[in-house]
Amino acid sequence: MIEKKNSRENQVIVQHNYLIEARYNLSLQEKRLMYWLASQSKADDENFKEHELPIREFAKLVDVRGDHLYKELKLITHKLMNKILTIQSLTDRSFSKVHMLSGTKYDDKSGIIKLSFHPYLKPYMLQLKDRFTKINLGDILGLKSVHAVRIYELLKQYESVGTREITLSELRECCGLEETQYKKFNGIKRDILERAKKEINEKTDIFISYEEEKRARKITSIRFSIKKNPEYKKTHFEKSQQEKATILQKEFRSGAALIEKIVEYGFTKQAAKRLIQSDTEEKIINAIKAVDIQVSRGHVKNAKAMLKTAIEERWKPDVFVSKKRKTKS
Repeated sequence: MIEKKNSRENQVIVQHNYLIEARYNLSLQEKRLMYWLASQSKADDENFKEHELPIREFAKLVDVRGDHLYKELKLITHKLMNKILTIQSLTDRSFSKVHMLSGTKYDDKSGIIKLSFHPYLKPYMLQLKDRFTKINLGDILGLKSVHAVRIYELLKQYESVGTREITLSELRECCGLEETQYKKFNGIKRDILERAKKEINEKTDIFISYEEEKRARKITSIRFSIKKNPEYKKTHFEKSQQEKATILQKEFRSGAALIEKIVEYGFTKQAAKRLIQSDTEEKIINAIKAVDIQVSRGHVKNAKAMLKTAIEERWKPDVFVSKKRKTKS
């Protein structure tokens, strides 16, 4: 079920693909608690065990503090005991309905919550040999929308394929949307798809985009593109260094183009480089534009000499433009 690493953020949870495809409706808090419980099992466990979660850790998972903590504890655990998922059989094409948890218990004296998965889920979570997907616990805990979590799971499953098409009805089912919710696609796009895309691309190991597929002018499905996220796990320093490198690259391209422009006026590349080093690009560009105006009017006999003078005297093109207007008037 789980491959142990150095910290919770690096724990890799393994789920059967049918469990990812299962239909259920969980809140973000409930989903996080289920992932925590999944992270407590080991890949070679033969059966589920009861696991203990200190109340302070529970508070971090569900992001609740103060007087509301114990109320939320009772509410969330009670709801989870009544949650049922619909999952495909491993042996045939039939579907089964099963409770997620076999039991929960809170010890007020020790401040410990005890939970365990329902035994029926064992073949979908323990000792998996094939048809499974690995998910980083830290990525899931970083997402703030339960819909982003569900879409991430569904797309992570197809990462090696690179694309996945999900019908609008399947998307609604997987996200636990009622018939009365989001009757218009614009709402789904704004609150679910766009938010999920932003969160997934900023916080997880995959980078996604999507296109709307239509039939008879009606949106029927969403085609997702899935790639490895090049920004994944980069530190703030690494990102700032990359931004600096991008700026330098742009400056280099700008400088190279400027050198070529100066060479057109009869300078050697070495002389052009010296000119750029001796002054700012903005002033040199202004000088070139000013000379270009003079050249276009046929007022230049020696363009190279004029450009050298224009750079030294800080010529600006607007001066020559205004002179032309005055002449016309």
